[in-house]
Amino acid sequence: MDIDEIKQAVEIILKGGVVVYPTDTCYGIGCDATNAKAIEKIFRIKGREKDKPLPLIASSIDMIEKYVFLEERAIKLYKSFPGISVALRKKGKAVPDIVNKEKLAFRIPSNEISRKLSELSDKPIISTSANKSGDPSPYSINEVKLSLKEYIEEIDFFIDGGILDMNLPSTIVDLVEGKIGRVGNVKEKEIFDLLGGNL
Repeated sequence: MDIDEIKQAVEIILKGGVVVYPTDTCYGIGCDATNAKAIEKIFRIKGREKDKPLPLIASSIDMIEKYVFLEERAIKLYKSFPGISVALRKKGKAVPDIVNKEKLAFRIPSNEISRKLSELSDKPIISTSANKSGDPSPYSINEVKLSLKEYIEEIDFFIDGGILDMNLPSTIVDLVEGKIGRVGNVKEKEIFDLLGGNL
């Protein structure tokens, strides 16, 4: 991990830029999750429909608590299953409604690079796959550039972490609607066992 490269990416993020970086699963594209203009750019680059909410990463539970109403169940999930994504009821307007009006899905990444981006910027970061909507997830910078070639000039910085392992996507637990939005790195049974059989 090149800390100078990460600091450079953080500077760009804080100025409203868009960055591609390695995550626990595939390459992600992100920006400051409190900057509406930068978020609009991500939707445009990906060709993503505006009604599809964007996931976020944060460096700690303390950071997450600034933006959502944190529940004990969520703390249990974060502490038991690194990399899990938990949707909670939104608090305040710091994260624009374009991300999601009602709730926000946060994860604390295991990947040190993506976690440092949030930690050093002291901001939640948008973290969605760095590909055109509908394309396969990218596991190398070359795959990112191929998928997003139409808008490649709108991406301000790339952190190249080499070819990533094809890990399962993060499991998404929606504690607002009481359901599992996606099963990935953590199985349903593990979640229900931890939370006493219900959401």
